[in-house]
Amino acid sequence: QPTVAFLPPSSSTAVRTDVTHIHAVQKSSHEIDPEGNSASITRRSFAEDLLKKSSVGISLAYLSPPSPAYASGGATAGGVYLLSAKQRYNERVLAGIKSFLALDATDLGQVKAFIESSEVGGWEDFSAAGYLLANAFRTSSSKPPDALPSVKKWKAYAKDIEKLKLGLSKKDSKKVFSAYTDAEEKLDAYLEAVELPAVMELKQM
Repeated sequence: QPTVAFLPPSSSTAVRTDVTHIHAVQKSSHEIDPEGNSASITRRSFAEDLLKKSSVGISLAYLSPPSPAYASGGATAGGVYLLSAKQRYNERVLAGIKSFLALDATDLGQVKAFIESSEVGGWEDFSAAGYLLANAFRTSSSKPPDALPSVKKWKAYAKDIEKLKLGLSKKDSKKVFSAYTDAEEKLDAYLEAVELPAVMELKQM
């Protein structure tokens, strides 16, 4: 049985050959058997016969709809992994950012409470959720996290938080305030990378 494939006719001769074959198959669909009974066939059997006998047909694979493509890791918006990450981490990240923005950076007690809290809205939970959300914005599962723009922007922000913690440990209010200001300036770049509202919008919420 010949392989059924989609091969466009290369000449007018091929076209005439195909038409002649189709007419022959159509004629055979109404032949009379020796008993005098009509040998009429259904459309389906006609199509099956045509596909089996013709050297020019349409591959069944060609007619099959393509399977949907999913982004590995989900860097494209709507990727399965990205959607799941947003559902898991968006609220935690927003809670942490709002707590951070609400701080009076001149009050070391407030800053210390934020840094040491393990609750949602505190730095411990915020730092974990912030990184994981950034890591979800990828185009390839094989790409290392540190190469992702969103992760780079998160780390730039987190680096200033580490400076803030250092100033806090030394009870140096000037260093704490300076580090806080630098961190706030880097937040917008991160928020844009993970598709969250800008700092000004969050302050008004």
